[in-house]
Amino acid sequence: MKKLSLLLLVSILLVACGQSDKNSSSDNSPKESDGKNLEEEVKSSENKEENEPEVEEVMTITKGNALVIDDYAEITINNNVFGKQISPPNPSSMYTYYKNEEEGEVYLDTSISVKSLLTTGQSSDEFVDVKIIYDEKYEYKTFSTIEDRGGEDFTFTNITSIEPLKTGTLHFLASVPEQVEKDGKPLKAIITVKGQTYEQIIR
Repeated sequence: MKKLSLLLLVSILLVACGQSDKNSSSDNSPKESDGKNLEEEVKSSENKEENEPEVEEVMTITKGNALVIDDYAEITINNNVFGKQISPPNPSSMYTYYKNEEEGEVYLDTSISVKSLLTTGQSSDEFVDVKIIYDEKYEYKTFSTIEDRGGEDFTFTNITSIEPLKTGTLHFLASVPEQVEKDGKPLKAIITVKGQTYEQIIR
């Protein structure tokens, strides 16, 4: 009888140990799952960071203040002028001018002086790019010309180099509707120099 009681006691203890092991094993499973979830959350966060678009930094440039890019150029915005016809500042008896033949449109002329800080000459059309943004959404491209003979004439930028430590005055012309000149809505020039973008608030 004592042996039977002893066997029953041992059996009960073994069953209790088995239940304890199962509970212990059960407690460990969620911990493994939590680790996987954490890893998935980290990967998800990394993917979101990769998918977020890069915000381009835009710096401000103001009329009359020189912007110096070391070992490249010194850039100065001289003026922004509207006109049906754009002529050189000191026209000679014979000179080149630009007349907007489109009905209801005028030119916006952005005049920029470029002093080269390079050690060799570079084509004047490679220093600066300009586009015009009107009312925060309408974009207008420009074409360029450069003053010749001290402002007596215009000539083509793609055949004119600016030599080291010399200055060329470029004019960037955008054809825009007449309302851009008259209605007073926001207007700015976006100027790109050596891959960096600058913003000039015209009004």
